[in-house]
Amino acid sequence: MTLIMPGQEDINKYAGPVITPDQAKRQPFIKGPAVENVWNERHDLDATHESIQQMLAGGTPNWVKWPEDYKSFAKEEFAAHAQTSDNMAEDYRWKDQDMLTNKQARQINGIKTRDFLEKKLRANGILYTVFDNGWVGPGGIPTVALWCCPPHNSKKLRAICYMDVPMMWEWSVLKLDPHKIPIGEESRGWRTVAIQLVEKGIITEKQCHQIFGAAPANAISERYYRSLWDIRHRPAYQDEEERGLEG
Repeated sequence: MTLIMPGQEDINKYAGPVITPDQAKRQPFIKGPAVENVWNERHDLDATHESIQQMLAGGTPNWVKWPEDYKSFAKEEFAAHAQTSDNMAEDYRWKDQDMLTNKQARQINGIKTRDFLEKKLRANGILYTVFDNGWVGPGGIPTVALWCCPPHNSKKLRAICYMDVPMMWEWSVLKLDPHKIPIGEESRGWRTVAIQLVEKGIITEKQCHQIFGAAPANAISERYYRSLWDIRHRPAYQDEEERGLEG
């Protein structure tokens, strides 16, 4: 095979002028018609000059003279807007959210999710299955989906709720956004799962107390008992297809 090598004239023709390292330091790019054409195609120099003249028509702008003052002003404006947003968000806050976010009071009596399923559900004759739904809760905790068979119907599965894994505390902890507005549960408590079992008609309120124990009546359990009262005074739960038949 024969290699055809370019001559010196061809090299000079296509390679352009040779620049030494010292010249490259002083001149970061090669000036020439090609470079100037690219610059002129993308920049309207006359418009740029005119804009600069308008900006400097009244002298050097204050934000150039006193940049620190303008930085302080910007910080104060951000703080003022943040305070305004917090004030507007106050109407969306819950009256008891301070209690619902109190981790020290709510993260008690933890139980492994597997033990909850086997010792609380299976041991009491509740047929269930769980699915790895791949969903991570608002607090960054992995979850699984709980499905149970309604009483006297082992051929039907009913969606109940999600559960934290690998463990759950007794009470759910509320998660707040930067403006202190509730945006979900930072962690889900097993009492919340118990409420869902009652609401979805898997167990009765009496069975709930027998299986999970009656919680002490105090500020922490207020919502828990209020939820049970609401369920007690509403129609029995129906699956979506059952509601569709009646409608």
